[in-house]
Amino acid sequence: MSAIKNILFSSLIGIGIAAVSSCLESLLLLAKGAGSLTMTVAEYTQMLAGIVLVGLGFGLPSIVYQNDKLAPAYQVLIHMGTGCLVMTLVSFWTGWIPVKAGFWPAFMTIAGEIAVAFIVWLIFYQQEKKLARKMNDRIKQLKK
Repeated sequence: MSAIKNILFSSLIGIGIAAVSSCLESLLLLAKGAGSLTMTVAEYTQMLAGIVLVGLGFGLPSIVYQNDKLAPAYQVLIHMGTGCLVMTLVSFWTGWIPVKAGFWPAFMTIAGEIAVAFIVWLIFYQQEKKLARKMNDRIKQLKK
């Protein structure tokens, strides 16, 4: 796959995961008894822009995993560090972090967002690890 296709694919995957996560969070808020979620067109547009930016913040840097010259720890640091930084900045910009509620609610929201990001990363990591294992097993079979 060409570099441009990889970047586009990674971006779309990131945006898709951000959009699904946002929908699930909205459903959880409603299930917890939030009543209704109402917002102006400007707030909705800002939220959608935030979702896209968070998706790009995680999707674009994920191409770092295609660089075999970087140690895996650096790849994770670059990818997740960039993604979490973008997500936190966007969360402040969109008002997803309840700053007015005080330090602990804001802190817990940030910690929760970062925890969810690492859970998603861990799911992808496990899938890639499983695929690598299958490929290695197949190569061993072919060598016999």
